[in-house]
Amino acid sequence: MKLEAMLPKESLVTDAARRIEASVREDMRVGDRLPSEAEICRQLGVSRTVVREALAHLRADGLVETRRGQGLFVTEQNVLRIRIGDVEASREGLLEMLELRRGLESETARLAAERRKPDDIERLEAALAALEAADREGRDGVEEDLAFHLLIADIGRNRVLIKMMHFWAGSLRTAIGFLRAADEETPGIIDDRGRRHADICRLIVAGDGEGAHRAMVDHMNHTISRFSSTQSERD
Repeated sequence: MKLEAMLPKESLVTDAARRIEASVREDMRVGDRLPSEAEICRQLGVSRTVVREALAHLRADGLVETRRGQGLFVTEQNVLRIRIGDVEASREGLLEMLELRRGLESETARLAAERRKPDDIERLEAALAALEAADREGRDGVEEDLAFHLLIADIGRNRVLIKMMHFWAGSLRTAIGFLRAADEETPGIIDDRGRRHADICRLIVAGDGEGAHRAMVDHMNHTISRFSSTQSERD
């Protein structure tokens, strides 16, 4: 039975993106050309639709670029991305990433509240609804969670912060996936996480910059605490 018959599409795309990225890290250098879509489909055992979406994620992360008429190639940005990936491989690295997120995303939340426009409110509420639906339906919710946080940065309209958030989106995806998988083992944590996301959204919509900043700090502090507790239990 094919993997696609057993997993929801979101999980397939996330898994394919991670596997392609791992191959790029381990086996390729800047300027190398990726295999064709057909070859990647064969290697991963998934459909071309899944592979195309996975590659779109990697392009958005700045890991690969399309050269017209030639295919996909590893970018220079991937050198830094690989170094970030090396950090992610350790417990300390993941904790440091969460601490960085706390400082970075609390500021994106403040700016989003101060600069949001009417159409931003609609987009943010739609992103929250998609995230809540993923949790309610028992899906992994990784892409919805990532989209919610990236959208907050976009609404803040600070070009440097936006580039930073989108550049390390792959790292965020990895960290979010790890934490969400751990959350499945803790009763009540999914509802609590949902309330924190809803609070952040509500304060941004209300234009409360300080409140949104505090809510994001609280959310990230709670995330760091969850991560630390999970690691302690595994020791």
